[in-house]
Amino acid sequence: MHAIARGMSEAHEVSLVDGGRPVPRRPGAWPLELIRLPRLVRVRGAIVGVDSDTPAPRLLEERARLLTRAVERIRPDAILVDIYPFSKWEVEEEITRMIASARRLNPRVQILSSLRDIVPPTVHEVAPPDIYEAGVLARLAPFDAILAHGDPTFARIEDYFDRAGDIAVPVHYTGFVAGASAPPPPIPPGTYAVLSCGGNTSSLPFLLSAIEAFRGLRARGALGALSLRVFASPDASAADIAALSAATADGPFHLSAFSPDFDAWLAGSALSISRCGYNTAVQFLQARVPSVFVPNPDNSDQPPRARRLGKLGLATVIEGPTPPPGAIAAAIEEAMARPPVEHALDLDGVAATQRIVEALVAEAGSSAHR
Repeated sequence: MHAIARGMSEAHEVSLVDGGRPVPRRPGAWPLELIRLPRLVRVRGAIVGVDSDTPAPRLLEERARLLTRAVERIRPDAILVDIYPFSKWEVEEEITRMIASARRLNPRVQILSSLRDIVPPTVHEVAPPDIYEAGVLARLAPFDAILAHGDPTFARIEDYFDRAGDIAVPVHYTGFVAGASAPPPPIPPGTYAVLSCGGNTSSLPFLLSAIEAFRGLRARGALGALSLRVFASPDASAADIAALSAATADGPFHLSAFSPDFDAWLAGSALSISRCGYNTAVQFLQARVPSVFVPNPDNSDQPPRARRLGKLGLATVIEGPTPPPGAIAAAIEEAMARPPVEHALDLDGVAATQRIVEALVAEAGSSAHR
């Protein structure tokens, strides 16, 4: 959503709602308004405030009030809602109140569900498949369209949503959303590998196992002089950082904090070992470097995304909560032996999203005058 908002802000007034986990961003001068809401995160099946002791119901009410007030002030022509109603039912009240307020002020406002490439039910939608899909369809009633931010040759809604044929609004595939690239890092390309867990907060065992795999391969000369740059999660605990520091204290390792410039480090690397979240996968498709994906089984989208990349022959995939160092080492060798990564998947999602939104707004405006 940040990449879409930043890209569209070059031609339009764009406001971005910011109310989840804080994530470091690259500084930049772009005309983008942030609508700041009390931050909420999911923790063991419940939503809780970030750095706040205020009970979640009070935070939810305050979020709904601030969001409705912002919509009344901005009077938007279009609203993109992240993932809902395919997920995020916990914040349904603020979304429905926002939509109702926007419609009251501008009956032609376009309400758009903004999806990623693969959006199967998560562990947070506690309902049998038939109840879940009926719930999604019912909640789609106030929406005008769905924007699926992937390439339809890679994944389609019907691949993971059995009642796709009952969706009553148009579905537009935008291609993958790739953010603006960062400048190259200050070391020679091809001299290092990268290890990252993206935004995953429960990946310490995976990182430690991958570090040991890399250490073993280097010890027997299988990786030449490659070093390994390890990137921690944006909210890694002090204990996690201490464990990673100990694991990388000796040998060809460099421990880094989560970096908004990770895409540039990835592009210059000789090898990537990572989870398989949407942003990481898109950055991989941009960089086209040999990669090992170890999808987080706690995230319902990661395993199927990784399997599709593996089936296309683009990456080596290992599944399981924490593969042992030997399995990761074998996957690294397989990835390094693969031919260069080539694909024709659409990565123009930001520009396509802008074109689609502009067309929908224009069509809504012209239909009002017929």
